[in-house]
Amino acid sequence: MFVGVAASRVKDLFSSARSFAPSIIFIDEIDAIGSKRGGPDIGGGGAEREQGLLQILTEMDGFKVSTSQVLVIGATNRLDILDPALLRKGRFDKIIRVGLPSKDGRLAILKVHARNKFFQSEGEKDTLLQEIAEQTEDFTGAELQNILNEAGILTARKDLDYIGRDELLEALKRQKGTFETGQEDSTEVPEELTLRLAYREAAVAVLACYLPDPYRPFTETDIKSIRSHPNMQFMEIGGRVFKRKADYVNSIVRACAPRVIEEEMFGVDNLCWISAKATLEASRLAEFLILQTGLTALGKAYYRYQRDLLPNLPAKIEALRDEYMRYAVEKCLSILKENHDAVETITDVLLEKGEIKADEIWSIYKSSPKSPQPTVSPINEYGSLIYAGRWGVHGVSLPGRVTFAPGNVGFATFGAPRPMETQIVSDETWKLIDGIWDKRVEEMKAAVSLETEEDEEKPKLLMASHFL
Repeated sequence: MFVGVAASRVKDLFSSARSFAPSIIFIDEIDAIGSKRGGPDIGGGGAEREQGLLQILTEMDGFKVSTSQVLVIGATNRLDILDPALLRKGRFDKIIRVGLPSKDGRLAILKVHARNKFFQSEGEKDTLLQEIAEQTEDFTGAELQNILNEAGILTARKDLDYIGRDELLEALKRQKGTFETGQEDSTEVPEELTLRLAYREAAVAVLACYLPDPYRPFTETDIKSIRSHPNMQFMEIGGRVFKRKADYVNSIVRACAPRVIEEEMFGVDNLCWISAKATLEASRLAEFLILQTGLTALGKAYYRYQRDLLPNLPAKIEALRDEYMRYAVEKCLSILKENHDAVETITDVLLEKGEIKADEIWSIYKSSPKSPQPTVSPINEYGSLIYAGRWGVHGVSLPGRVTFAPGNVGFATFGAPRPMETQIVSDETWKLIDGIWDKRVEEMKAAVSLETEEDEEKPKLLMASHFL
């Protein structure tokens, strides 16, 4: 009954467009009719769809003079499933990829959808839309439209005449899926856990002030909900194009804050799940830096899975990760001790109000007195690898796997892969090794002679057993 309807309508469409030439035909979701031929549904509705596709190909063959002044534009999210004949030169020969809007693009989109919305004034409207545009990194146009629609609904519910900043920010939270539902306080939080949560959020806030991320500033924090990760809220700002090694290290230091503050305030024997989650997160960040960036002394290799690791690598990775964790914990502890007054003040505010905004956190951090702390020992990557047994010297005992090269008995490399053939050691290398060994022997002799001299200086006692 409906066979040939798709082809007939396509033919009528192009015929009408030619009669109004020059004209534009816009086909939205063109993959619905322009997908590849020969699909699994060829026996049913797929045959009718293919007739429509064939009619489009015929109308856009590029040889008809009457079609030369008809511009055809198609839109799709699935370029990969379009029929190859549609994308050849002469048909859809220009492919324009439309990505996510930039900051200026988001602001322009917001202004379009704000035309029928009421604001206090044009100046306030521009300020609020500019703020929303900065906080909506990776948002699509539809999501931006939904923010303004949601803000209008919230304004009507509150029986207000104009959309304000609170309504826009709440609409943004709803779009991100982070708005409060009213069930967060359904679980009664024990008093001790409330204190621990307050200290955790205060420590995280101080670390965020001491090691700020300019592209991810924090906005507020609270202790109203129990989560395994901190309740700190952040605002995404566009512009970051790379991360330095220092950024990775700073993220490890910030991740240690819950563990360090809980151990400092409640003792190592009185830790809870807050510390466990923080240790897990910091360890994951350190392992990612070591294995998947190539920025450490382990080397430039990229290891995604455990099966990619050679047998002699886990010991080195563990030693290097321990060194990063050692530095992160010591640096975090030094920062928290230096800003102890700020931590206590922010904790008191959280216990009293349940939440604190970014402006108040910065004010407390900048005005609180600082307690100078000793310098933290820097990260010693090569030292940790030597400890793990990456390099060894003849005569010096180091932990790690020992491999003897065939033909050169007595020469050992610690943690190195087993040689598959005889290794020839140059005379200069042997001289270096013998020199190190001779120096070690002289040090041992000097130590023994010093002990002998000390024994001779001690007074001698004659025991009765000597005369028996």
